[in-house]
Amino acid sequence: MKTSEEKQATPKVKNGKKFTQTRVFNFFWNRYFIFGSAFIVWMFFFDQNSYFVHRELDKQINNLERDEAYYKENLQQETEKLNQLTENPAEIERIAREKHFLKKENEDIFIVIEEKIEKEEPKKDE
Repeated sequence: MKTSEEKQATPKVKNGKKFTQTRVFNFFWNRYFIFGSAFIVWMFFFDQNSYFVHRELDKQINNLERDEAYYKENLQQETEKLNQLTENPAEIERIAREKHFLKKENEDIFIVIEEKIEKEEPKKDE
């Protein structure tokens, strides 16, 4: 006969069944459930194609798509500038003067460079 201590060691559930005989316990101790859960945990955290790897790759794809859109827009602007240079000789002269500091024979060019002068902060007496 079992002592009162042995009876209390296994909790009883409704209908007088032991916890190890319930459907919930049997479901969670089913080998298919255990292996399936282990497989899901492995694939989610530890596999080379895990969720975290996919998340990083998605971020990289978004960045690359954003860069692609920027470069396409920039390409259109540069193409327009190139078309203006090929069609308009005054534009070529403007670029030569502004960017390359070229001049005509009878001209003098003065280049003014603006420098920022930082004000010194007055020192506080200690």
